Amino acid sequence: MEEQLDLEKKKLGIIPKIFIAIVIFCLLLACYMLFLEPKLLVTHEYAVVHESIPDSFNGFKIVQFSDIHFGRTTNEKEVTKVVEEINLQKPDLLVFTGDLFDSYINLSEGNVQFLKSELAKTSATLGKYAIRGDSDYLNIALYEEIMKEAGFTILDNQNIPIYYKGTTPIYLSGIPTISEGNQDLTKAFAKELEGNYYQILLMHEPILFQEVKSKSQLVLAGHSLGGLIHLPFMGGVFKKENTEDYERGKYLSGSSVMYVSNGIGTEDLSVRFLNVPSISLYRLYNYE
Repeated sequence: MEEQLDLEKKKLGIIPKIFIAIVIFCLLLACYMLFLEPKLLVTHEYAVVHESIPDSFNGFKIVQFSDIHFGRTTNEKEVTKVVEEINLQKPDLLVFTGDLFDSYINLSEGNVQFLKSELAKTSATLGKYAIRGDSDYLNIALYEEIMKEAGFTILDNQNIPIYYKGTTPIYLSGIPTISEGNQDLTKAFAKELEGNYYQILLMHEPILFQEVKSKSQLVLAGHSLGGLIHLPFMGGVFKKENTEDYERGKYLSGSSVMYVSNGIGTEDLSVRFLNVPSISLYRLYNYE
């Protein structure tokens, strides 16, 4: 009888220890999601292969960054880290696919001057281009002021030829966020030159992929933030409007491919899990 009582006491004594262990685990997990992972940064590299890419563009490097949402979990230290990582890749073309701002953060004059000077440090051989995201739409004038002073050309339903080591161009176009309601795909894909040239499209919300896939061989999008919390076999937990099932990474449809950046910052919830902030590096080739 005494042995049985001792055994039951031991079992009861284990329960508080298990509870304490669970609480400690949950606290550590919360700290990681709130304070550590949102401050990390990785570069995802992709080989983009298509037969219509000119020979002169073999090995051409494009770097994409997106969804900074400055002031939430992305502050000056994180932006500096992003700029350094971009320049480390030595891109030929640098593109930003929207949401420099966060809709709940009011930028000070110091913040504005920092963003101008820090983003101006990014470099790319053939230029820097940007489009407007839905959060940028809340203060378009300030967004354009910052990006233009940082050396970015904002593409607004425009399509421009890019030349690299040859006389055959590829085309780069950009459309603004759905929030603006003034997307003009006819204008966005109008070409100066006649011919079947390789086409790249910058857009913020990936939901438009099926609509633009016949017009562009490479689509670069953002907005989704990778669902913020990413769970194995389930994907992103927090799916944003205008993303559908396009969460992050590569999506193929016919001869067109879209890459959705999981972005730099956070929105609504200031957390990330199994979804490290990232920039993307694309290398173009016309052979396998």
